[in-house]
Amino acid sequence: MKAIIPVAGYGTRMRPHTDDIQKALLPVGGKPALAHIVEPLLKAGISNITFIIGHLGNQVIDFMGKYEGNFHFVEQKEMLGLGHAVLQGLENTDERLLIQLGDNFFDTNIVDFISDHVNRIAVAQVKDPRRFGVVELENNRIIAFHEKPEIPPSNFAISGLYLFNSQRTLKNAIEHLVEQNITTKNEYQLTDAFKIMLNNGAIFEPWECGWMDTGVPETMLLTNRQMLKNMPLNSETEQLTPPIYIGNNVHIIHSKIGPNVTVMDNVILENCIIEDSIILEGSHLVDKKLSHCIVGKDGSSIC
Repeated sequence: MKAIIPVAGYGTRMRPHTDDIQKALLPVGGKPALAHIVEPLLKAGISNITFIIGHLGNQVIDFMGKYEGNFHFVEQKEMLGLGHAVLQGLENTDERLLIQLGDNFFDTNIVDFISDHVNRIAVAQVKDPRRFGVVELENNRIIAFHEKPEIPPSNFAISGLYLFNSQRTLKNAIEHLVEQNITTKNEYQLTDAFKIMLNNGAIFEPWECGWMDTGVPETMLLTNRQMLKNMPLNSETEQLTPPIYIGNNVHIIHSKIGPNVTVMDNVILENCIIEDSIILEGSHLVDKKLSHCIVGKDGSSIC
């Protein structure tokens, strides 16, 4: 079985940090987001993984060097949408396929998710589905797909984890979009390819599960809080309020850190009060009082 992970985007909503760090490598819960995605796949026995890379793609290649597997890296040279990105990694074969987006984590058992030879879409109920692809359900089947609808027909959002019974079927559907120049909001969308598959008789099952998103600063910080909940404190001092993650070679001087803080490696914190934040590797902060921030080594922050 093969997996495709698209990690080509610029991550503009996470700038300035993504000017220098690929968005998928920004940390939550003490390690890069991509590690939280790849490790469950490898544990489930999915070691044939194609990464769709673009902006700072060499960082993804270097990062994956620490893992063992059959990894491939394909460049998306034009940012023409998620459907176009996935197309770069598809092959003309009936091998089964898993797709996981590079900024989403799932509270689900991957082995269970891939256990059947079906087309399966992970969904989650959200308060405002207008930001997402949305599905309509009937008798535990998906009967319609909508891409970021102004008036959502349901609150079931497509959350970024997909299983396909055949790469070929999906490939043919996306190629039809490109050949006929069928776009939504000027991009080739996966949801439009799913509509073609539905019209051709494909059956899609929904798979409802927990979902964590790192696509924007607010959701990245929320995901960081969730990932830290069950993490043991790895450094005991009166300066630290759990839950918290403290990396290697971190120096905390006259500071109070936590709760809900990830501090990556090689960080110096002097006279700081920090809560509900992510401090990136190599940062040196002095006289800072921060809450609900992602902070870079040059002192820049997204709050």
